[in-house]
Amino acid sequence: MNNKKTIHILYTSDLHGYLLPIHYSDNSPTPYGLAKVMTALKGFDREHSLLLDLGDVLQGSPLMYFHQLNRKKYQNPVGLLFNEIGYDYYIPGNHDFNYGLDYLKDFVQQLKAKTLCQNIYRNEELEFKNGYDIKTVNGVRVLTIGVTTQYIPNWENPGHIQGMEFRSAFMETKKIVSKYKDQVDLIICAYHGGLEKDVETGTDFVKDTGENEGYRIFSEIPEVDILLTGHQHRVLATKVGERVVLQPGANGLNLGVVEVQFDDRNNITSISARLQPVKEFEEDPYPRIALKELEAANQVFLDEIIGEVMEGDLEIKDSNKARLEKHPIVDFINDIQLDATGAMLSSTALANQVSGFKRQITIRNVLSTYVYSNTLTVVEIDGKSLRLYLERCAEYFELVNGQLTYNPRFSYPKLEHYNYDMIAGIDYTFDVRKPHGSRLIELTYQGNEVEDTDHFSIALNNYRASGGGDFEMLKDLRVIHEIPFDIAELIIEYIRKHHDLYIKPRNNIKLVY
Repeated sequence: MNNKKTIHILYTSDLHGYLLPIHYSDNSPTPYGLAKVMTALKGFDREHSLLLDLGDVLQGSPLMYFHQLNRKKYQNPVGLLFNEIGYDYYIPGNHDFNYGLDYLKDFVQQLKAKTLCQNIYRNEELEFKNGYDIKTVNGVRVLTIGVTTQYIPNWENPGHIQGMEFRSAFMETKKIVSKYKDQVDLIICAYHGGLEKDVETGTDFVKDTGENEGYRIFSEIPEVDILLTGHQHRVLATKVGERVVLQPGANGLNLGVVEVQFDDRNNITSISARLQPVKEFEEDPYPRIALKELEAANQVFLDEIIGEVMEGDLEIKDSNKARLEKHPIVDFINDIQLDATGAMLSSTALANQVSGFKRQITIRNVLSTYVYSNTLTVVEIDGKSLRLYLERCAEYFELVNGQLTYNPRFSYPKLEHYNYDMIAGIDYTFDVRKPHGSRLIELTYQGNEVEDTDHFSIALNNYRASGGGDFEMLKDLRVIHEIPFDIAELIIEYIRKHHDLYIKPRNNIKLVY
C-alpha cells in the first residue's frame, strides 16, 4: 500500500514594501499587500510547507522610504512581519541593496528566516553566509538554492556593493545541483531573476544580457523540479513535463503555490503550480496593529505641505498622455536635476504609475511620482552617443492605424514605461514613421546643430548611467561627479526651498507622425 504525502511550496516576490493594502497616493484600499497574503497563507498546513520570499521587499513604497529615514527609531517592518508569518527562506533582490548594505544586513540579521544567496561573493566567501539549504518537510528531503540576478552592478550605487562579486546564477545553481542531486528528493531553485525565453516555446522574452537566466536554468539543469522566479513582475504558473515555473507579479498581488505529492519512497507522483490571487481575502489584522506607530508617523510625514503651484499644472491625470505629450512635471524634475548638478543637459523618465503634484504639494505627492531610490550621476557624452541615446528613446513610440501610441514591448513581458527618457537642454524631433534607429531628424543645442564631436555634461539617474534598460551607449561614459542623495530627496528639498512654484512647460521634443 502506498502512503501518499503532500508538501506545499509557497512564495512571494517583489513585494516592494507593500505590507498594508494601501495605495499611498491617496490612501485608498488596494487588492494586494502582505497583510492579504497572510490571510491566504492560513489555508495551508504550514508544518508540511516551505515559505519563501524572493526579494525586492525593502524598497518601493513610501512606508519603506520613511522607515529607512528613521531606521534607528523603528524596527524594520518587513522583518517584524516576516518573523510573525514564519518565512523559512529569504533571497535578496536587486532593489534590496538600494538603501545601502548596512540597511540590508540589519534586516537579514533581524530575520528568523534563513537568507540564501549562492552567487554573491566577497573574497571567495559567500556574502550572505548560506547559498542553499536542505530541509526535511513531511519526510521529504528538499534542497533549496537561492540565487540573485548577477546584473546588480549595472544598476546599483557602487558604494552599496563595494567588494562584492556577482556570479552567474546558472553556474552556481548547476554547481550545487551537481553536488547534492543524489541526496535529496526535491530541488527548488529560488531565483530573484526572470526568464529570458518562454520555457515552453523557447521564444525570446527579452534581450539575453545575463540579467535573466531563468530559461537557461530550467532548460539546462533538468534536476531542478521547481523554478521560482521574480524580478520581471510577470504573472505565470507553468508546468512543463513534471516540472514547474512560477512568477507571482508584484506588490503581493499573488501567492505562488506549488503542490507536490510523493509515494512512500519519496518519488514525485504529481506536481502542480498555481497563483493564488489575494484580492479575495480580507487583510490579516496583525500588520495594522504591529505597525500602528510607524504607519501613523509615516502618514504625518507624507501629508506635510512643502510647496504650492502658483502657476501651471503638475498633476498627472493620464500617465500615457504624460509621456506622449511630455507633461510639464518632466521639465520640472529636469530643472531640479540641472540645479543640483550644474550639468548642461538632464534626463528623466516617468514611473509606470505616477500621480504628479496637486496645487498644494505634499511629500506624499513627491513619493507617489518619483518612486525609485535613484541617485544622480553626471557623465560626459559626445554628440554621437547622444544621438544613439535619443534613437533608443524614440523606440518607445508606435503608430497604430495612424494613431500615436507606445511600443507594446514596453508593457510586456514587464511594464517598463520608465525606460522612455525625456531630455532637457536640447531640442529634438522624432519622425515616428521611420524605422527604429533612424527616427531622430533634428537635434540642436542652443540653436546650433549637434555634431558627433560635440561634448556635453548630462545628469542621469544612476540606473540609467550604468546602462540600465539596455542603454548600452551610456554605461561606459566618463563620470564627472555623483550626487549621493536620492532624487526624491532633492525634489523635496527644492520644493521646500522655493515653495511658490511657477511652471512654464517647454516644447523641446517634437513628434512627427
